[in-house]
This record gives sequence, C-alpha cells and structure tokens, in this order.
Amino acid sequence: PATPVPLTAVPKTASPPWPAPATMSPGPIQVDTLSTIDPDTAGVLSEDEGGFGIAMWAGTGRALVDTLLPRLPVNATSSTMRDLMRRLLLSTAQVPQGESESGGLVALRVRLLASMGDTSGVDALLKATPGRNENEQLMRIEADARFLANDNARACALAAGKIREEDNPYWQKAFIFCQALAGENDKAALGVALLSELGEEDAVFFDLIEALASGKVPTIESLPDPSPLHLAMARVAKAQLPPDVISSNRPAVLRTVAVSPNAPVELRLEAAERAEAAGALAVDALRQLYTSVSFSDEELANPLSKAEAESGPLSRALLYRTSLVQTVPAAQAEAVARALSLAREGGRYATTVRVFMPVIKRIPPSAELLWFAPEAVRALLINGDQETALVWLGLLRASGLFNTEARAALTALSPVVRLAGSGEAQDWSPDGLTGWWEGEKDKEGARERAALLYSLFGAFDETVPAASWEVLLDGPQRITVAMPSPALWYRLASAADNARVGETVLLALLALGEGGPGQADPVILRRVLASLRGSGLEEEARALAAVAG
Repeated sequence: PATPVPLTAVPKTASPPWPAPATMSPGPIQVDTLSTIDPDTAGVLSEDEGGFGIAMWAGTGRALVDTLLPRLPVNATSSTMRDLMRRLLLSTAQVPQGESESGGLVALRVRLLASMGDTSGVDALLKATPGRNENEQLMRIEADARFLANDNARACALAAGKIREEDNPYWQKAFIFCQALAGENDKAALGVALLSELGEEDAVFFDLIEALASGKVPTIESLPDPSPLHLAMARVAKAQLPPDVISSNRPAVLRTVAVSPNAPVELRLEAAERAEAAGALAVDALRQLYTSVSFSDEELANPLSKAEAESGPLSRALLYRTSLVQTVPAAQAEAVARALSLAREGGRYATTVRVFMPVIKRIPPSAELLWFAPEAVRALLINGDQETALVWLGLLRASGLFNTEARAALTALSPVVRLAGSGEAQDWSPDGLTGWWEGEKDKEGARERAALLYSLFGAFDETVPAASWEVLLDGPQRITVAMPSPALWYRLASAADNARVGETVLLALLALGEGGPGQADPVILRRVLASLRGSGLEEEARALAAVAG
C-alpha cells in the first residue's frame, strides 16, 4: 500500500493559496492591505509533501464538491483508499469556484477526518485553520475528538469557553459532565434539572451523571449509537460497554472501544480489528491487545486445533501469540498460514497481514517451507514489500526446475507479481495468462477471477490475448453488478481526461465505495485504476490492483 504522508507544515516557499494584496496608493511607496485569509484554503500538505496541489480543484465547481465530499467512504478498509482520502482532505488548495459560506469546507474536511478516526489529521488541520475558535462546527468536532481520546481536560476547557457563548444542549451536557468530573455535583444537578425542563431526552446521559454523583457503577443495557460524550462518561463511571456499542461501525468509536478498559476483551478485540482495518488504530496497538489476552495451558498447547474450532479475533490472538513464542520456522509458518486463512474467510485478511508481517519477515525461505511461499508472496506484495517477496519468488523459481507444484505456484502468482510492478516480472509475456488460465480453469470461481485479472491488465495497458477473453464467452452472458450512477461514471472519465486531479480522486473513491477494490466489479475497477494512473497516481493504482488481484 502507499506509504502514509507525514503531517508536516507547508514550506514557507510554497505559494500562498489566497489572493495577493491589492495596491492602495501609487508612487514610490505603496501601501497594501492584506486580504482576509479564507479558512477553507487551510491545509497541511503541499504538493511536495503528498498533497494534490494548490489548483487541485481547478475546473471543479463548489456545488459538486459540497455534494459529493460528504459521501466519501470513510469506513473503507483499503489502506490505499484511506491514504488518498487523507491527502484529499489535508491538501492546501484554493477553494473551488462557486458561492458558499466561508469556513464550511474546512469544517466538512475536519469532520470527515474525524469520522475516519484520523486524530492526528484532525489536530493538524485544526491548528492550520485561521479563526477556528469562531467556527462552531470546528469547536464541536474538536471537543468530540478530545472526548474520544480520553482527553477530558482539554475537552472541558473548550466546553467552559463555549458555555458562555452557546446555549445549546451539546455544550450544556458537556459542561455538566465536566462539573461532575470536578466534583461539583450540586452545580451538575442544577444543570441536569434545567435540561430536563427543556425536554432533553438522553436517558444514557442522565443515568451516567447520576452514577458519577453517587459513585455507583451503572449498567448500560444498550448503546447502539454512542456519542463521544457517552463513551467518555462511561469510562469515568467504569460502566461496562454493551455489545451493541460497535454496531455503528464508526472508526473513531471502534478505536475508542478498543482501548477502553471498561469493555469485555472479546468486544475490544472485535473493535480493534475493525478499527485497524479502517485505519483508525495503529497496528502496534492491535498487536499489544493480542498479546494481553490470557489463554489456558490447553489452548496454548493446541493453538491450531483451537483456532480451527473457533475462528474469530480470539483465535487470531492465540495464533499470533503462538507465532511469537515458536522458535521453529515451520511452526511459525503454520501459525501464520492458519491465521491468514481464517482472516480471508472472515474478511480481515489485510489487517491480519499487517499484524503478522514482522513474523513473516523473520521466517527464512527454505526448501522445507516451499508450501508457505505462495502465501508469503501474496502477503508481502499486499504490504508493499517487494524486496522480501522476491526472495520467496526466487525460491519458487529455483524449485520449479524440478518441482511441478512449485512451478504451478509460480505460474499462478506471476500475473499478480506483474500487476504489483515487481522487477521479478520483467520477462513477462502475454502467454503467461494462457498458462495461468490452464492452472485455474477447473477451480471454483475461475471465470470471475479471470475477468478481474484481464480487466486489471487492461487498466495498466497490458496486452491480454483475444483468446483469453474468448474462453470466457461460453459463460453467463449477463451478470448483475452494483454500478456507480451514470452521472458519476461519465464525470470520472471527464475529470481524468481534463486533469481535474482533486475531482478524479474524489470520484474514484466514490466509485469504489466502502467495499473497496476487493469487492469492486472488474469494469468499475478498470475505469478507476486507469483514471488514477492518468492523474499521475501510478503507485496508488498498483497498490489497489495488488489487493484486488
């Protein structure tokens, strides 16, 4: 996957994204007035730092951006898609043409970063936004981010400042919680009474405030759509979070549940895996959570059979623990292979690859581990580690001279290696697809995989023999797929053809949706990858292809 771009400040030499000052008096001495800086131009990534450039919205109307940007698939589990979204939202850029309220675009960008669970992005963009303390939306987003991060001190400082200016339930409830934290229970009780008189209906909030005042641990039966304030209060009150707290699938909420000591371990593991997949939790945090789980001696003695019986986060935690304590490479490989197999079935493959990557890199390629080579190559390519993948490919190539299974494995992997742009596939020829099909045609789902592979090759201007497509013609003549709207479909082609970079990235992400490249129809994926390549995003397109293939 593409390497995340650091959140550094825009260099002083970068061109300012706002108009030059207007000249006010003629003569040898000129007096200029500074134009008001539009907060919507704020950003932390210049083009040299991975941003999409000052003019990334040139040719794109503000109405289109305002309509489509809120629809970004913030829950997508593709790390490449998340990286593109992050760069789109953090780029320093001139405002798209069109009428709009000043500060609305930057507030939307910060809100989307918060929805992604990107706390560092939220913090960086807030700091870069001029006049943010006058923007009510930004202040609420910042307070929510503080509550989710268990940074109640700074959240309460914000609430104390806003309660004097804003008379609305959000800041009232936040301030009442802060009064309870400070032990000012009488004042908090008065605030609660006022809220009740105003008709506020938030049973969870009222129960948690009462528990904080009494010192009793409350019981929360259900919390399907928790607010950041609910989670902060529940943590302070030591209330155990119910299972449905992660039903909303919001990355920021999942991350908070994953690190909450007041949640059961199985709930934390499920939340942590989903938060990591959505980019809201560091993979090291998930590894630490895996190693903190306690297992019985029987489970530790028979990890493979235990994992076979109960697939899920606990099984992956057990297999990860096993891979760490094993010293025999073959035993490590068995644990990794089983974990990846379970994760593939459960839709957690990419996350599991990242968790086990340090173990995979420590396993030395050898003849006795030839069976593990295909799994290692795929995992390493998805992780963007072509150098280590080449070592395993070399093992397969050497073994293929006398081992038919190794030769077949190499043939099956070659198209994926080619799509990833690996130097190992420099001697590739279109005949390789014929060999690949011969090895795959009798397997279940072969036609669907072939259609996907050939479409991916087309996106990278690779030759696909006509005969390769012809063998698929005797299959179903019509299929049902979820397609983007015709307007989005044709607009994507137009944006790419006319070098509207920001719009191309935005529409490509919308076309892929939350399912990402792994669930996209081959026709959609081909258009998306070709559009990204046309915008100079070759590396990102290949990363998406590696996951899809």
